[in-house]
Amino acid sequence: MRSFLRRFAALCCVFAVLLSCSAAFAAPTMPEIPSQEILSAGDFGEDVETLQTELRALGFYEGEITGLFDGATKQAVIRLQAFLGVREDGAFGPLTFAAYWNAFELGMLAFPEQQSAKSDETDRLAGYTIGIDPGHQETPDAELEQMAPGVKRTKERQSPGSTGVKTGVPEYKINLLIAFKLRDLLEAEGATVVLTRETSDFSLSNMERALLMNESGVDIWLRLHCDSVSSANKSGASVLIPSRAYGAAIYQESLRLGQCVYESFSEATGATMISLRALMDQTGFNWSEKPVIAVEMGMLSNPQEDIRLNRDSYQTSCAAGLFNGILAYFEQSGGGSAENEVPS
Repeated sequence: MRSFLRRFAALCCVFAVLLSCSAAFAAPTMPEIPSQEILSAGDFGEDVETLQTELRALGFYEGEITGLFDGATKQAVIRLQAFLGVREDGAFGPLTFAAYWNAFELGMLAFPEQQSAKSDETDRLAGYTIGIDPGHQETPDAELEQMAPGVKRTKERQSPGSTGVKTGVPEYKINLLIAFKLRDLLEAEGATVVLTRETSDFSLSNMERALLMNESGVDIWLRLHCDSVSSANKSGASVLIPSRAYGAAIYQESLRLGQCVYESFSEATGATMISLRALMDQTGFNWSEKPVIAVEMGMLSNPQEDIRLNRDSYQTSCAAGLFNGILAYFEQSGGGSAENEVPS
């Protein structure tokens, strides 16, 4: 079996070299695993978390991203080593890394978010206008604004947002970085993109952001956020949509968009998905005339998730997950209706 895998790997090398001669072949994103460390059973930390994330993206690992080099992680490394044709000892050391890196250079391995670069399809989103709202801003605005048209209830114009419990990085910075990555992916497919902000030194209330999207004539828009709770142990992402109470006209399409992004975000990032739910108290939803969702991309109150959300590679995965969900939404034939409903 091992000799067969080695022969298969060799054939992959030849095929990759031939592909590299084509101008259409895109260079893959390279790994971020440290090259000089030996990671083995019992190790714990960021490097193990990065290893698990990469192996999961490549299909060698199906477990949770825990940062602990456990039995499942060891078996995943063995599967990788078998594919690479190196010693199958379950430890990720310099020799395995060298073969791993070489596999990326030759095109034998590539992360999923890079696959779109190899596609012959372009301009799949031409003619669509898509809005992105990177949540929050550097200076909060505690003044009050009307929560929804025709109601007396008010909320603060712009809350402070969450801050990383480990890194101390505020979510408004993370939201903006991921928004830029998502914008680039959308524009590469021909979409017109409207951003509510391109800097953090900026002030625009939640109602004003929704009105901006209405006036811009977007087809859909996404609000990007990070979450925070009292428990440091809780992790995961959520997708939020408008309620029927204040958003009946956009509820169904927002739900359909939410379902598409819910699935694609989980697939691209490996994040645990907490829920897809409708909320009545979101000013940005209630003033919107266009289908809209909010994505809470992770918990900054969880130390491991805080670190992960601040990594460029994970931010790229988040953007890829959002992009794939948007693409799936528009590619659904006939604008079909959502299969299920959520509490409103």
